[in-house]
Amino acid sequence: MRRHLLDLIVLFVLSSLICGYVALAQPSLRNVTLHLYVFLLGAMLMLGVVAAAGDSVPRRLRSELDRALSESAHREQRVPELERTEREVTLATATAYDLHVRLLPHLREIAQCRLERSGKTSGPDTLGRWWELLRPDRPEPDDRFAPGIKPAELRALVSDLERMGR
Repeated sequence: MRRHLLDLIVLFVLSSLICGYVALAQPSLRNVTLHLYVFLLGAMLMLGVVAAAGDSVPRRLRSELDRALSESAHREQRVPELERTEREVTLATATAYDLHVRLLPHLREIAQCRLERSGKTSGPDTLGRWWELLRPDRPEPDDRFAPGIKPAELRALVSDLERMGR
């Protein structure tokens, strides 16, 4: 309020002087001038009330929204490929079609690269129990919405792929 007190005093004096001059110079506009003067006084009073209310509210250096936005901006960005792979794994555990289309091509490539390191080729003898799942000519599932691979089986497959080619 103290910041605006001088402004309010100046406005009050100026509006009083102008309205007084117009009322004395133009007697036919005296009624309109009086109404306008009362309106201006009410507006200045409201300005004073709003300024006083704004000054009485405790000030924060930063709002909660600013703090939340800055926290989200400082989070480390995840690698997009990792996020995509996580989505593919989630989908592959949900439906057989997503397993066949999204995850198996990656797993086949990993298995092939691991086996090539040790000079082997992918086949039933090198892939063992995972041959039926990873074979290149595996047909698309009949029921697209059938359950995909179980997370425990996927962990076992990844574990076996890590051991390949060592």
